[in-house]
Amino acid sequence: MTKTLALVGTLDTKGDEIAFLRDLVAAAGLQVMVIDIGVLGRPALKADVSNRRVARRGGVGLDELKSRGEEDFAQPVMAAGLKKIVLGLVASGRIHGLLAIGGGQGSTMVAPTLKALPLGLPKLLVSTKASQAGIRPFVGSKDVLVLPSVADLAGINRLTRQVLKNAAGAMVGMLLAPPLTHEDKPLVVMSMNGTITDCGLAVKVMLQNAGYEVLVFHSIGTGGEALEHFVAASDVAGVIELAVNEIGNELLGGLASAGPHRLEAAGAKGTPQVVVPGSADFINFLGPETVPGRLRRRRIHPHNPQATIVRTNQRDNRLLGRTLAQKLNRSQGPVTVLWPARGLSSVGRPEKPFFDPEADQALLRSLKRHLEPRIPVHEFDLDINDRAFARKIFEAFRRMVG
Repeated sequence: MTKTLALVGTLDTKGDEIAFLRDLVAAAGLQVMVIDIGVLGRPALKADVSNRRVARRGGVGLDELKSRGEEDFAQPVMAAGLKKIVLGLVASGRIHGLLAIGGGQGSTMVAPTLKALPLGLPKLLVSTKASQAGIRPFVGSKDVLVLPSVADLAGINRLTRQVLKNAAGAMVGMLLAPPLTHEDKPLVVMSMNGTITDCGLAVKVMLQNAGYEVLVFHSIGTGGEALEHFVAASDVAGVIELAVNEIGNELLGGLASAGPHRLEAAGAKGTPQVVVPGSADFINFLGPETVPGRLRRRRIHPHNPQATIVRTNQRDNRLLGRTLAQKLNRSQGPVTVLWPARGLSSVGRPEKPFFDPEADQALLRSLKRHLEPRIPVHEFDLDINDRAFARKIFEAFRRMVG
């Protein structure tokens, strides 16, 4: 079967670039479906999916968008219409990948679609904004490739020709790559970060030796978002949460939030969960200058030049414990909580900079007070990175899933 690539851009301003990409991809043997998301100008070439159709699916006629001439009004309309059309094409099997190009407006309009596409589906954005604004606004927690255009996308020249050629080659390679095969092992999803690596890797090896495949997500915000999306959409045998710092970041204004719905997908599906409140002893920031003034009298640890963590206090942890309990109480499947009494992270153990047993106990008391009786909490006089504690996690998981 010949595969089809969706090629998205504003044909009134990026027509030459779109035509160049279309011809390169077609020459490689793929079909191309051009989708126009331009509004104001005249399209430079004929689209397979017109801007008029995109606007209509977004809920407003193209003529009205033109007459208003307001980018901030047209942008969300075209973004909504594009997302509906593309997701429908993917669901029906009519397209197998998406390549988009854009400046500030075009990149912003295509971003919701890129972030909504399934994991594994080839998707690439050539953007003038990627190196300026960072890539998270355009990729979210999905596997979107972003290629900075370097020069402005304002015609074909020796630089943009090479950049666009590389983009076309990348998409052709992804679409024509042979399909992967994998062993049919039950899948376990796990959260982890650098302060609990010893525990996470030990649990991972135990699970693999027992015949499981293990998928690990790094709890830095985007990792937690990806974990939630993956669990919601996939057949997962169980989830082992070793890091809850993303939830603390959401509550306390840190920079590693995974949004308000972290720790909810598995419970909503009834997927078995083992939960360890690992990394609950800190809030994440970037460089030291990003720590808010209200927190600068706290204990602060420079993890590396781009990662600064701030110690949570008793008040923070009472809120975190209550929030964790509320989320776990809504679970439709079995849940077990394990507590490492001698430290929740590598920096929270005795003689380490974030050692604070009173703050940790505030979390434990709040968690136990608000959890429903059906959810057990097992306490161990071990720190989270002890191999013996990793064994306890593995054993709890095996008892739960059978």
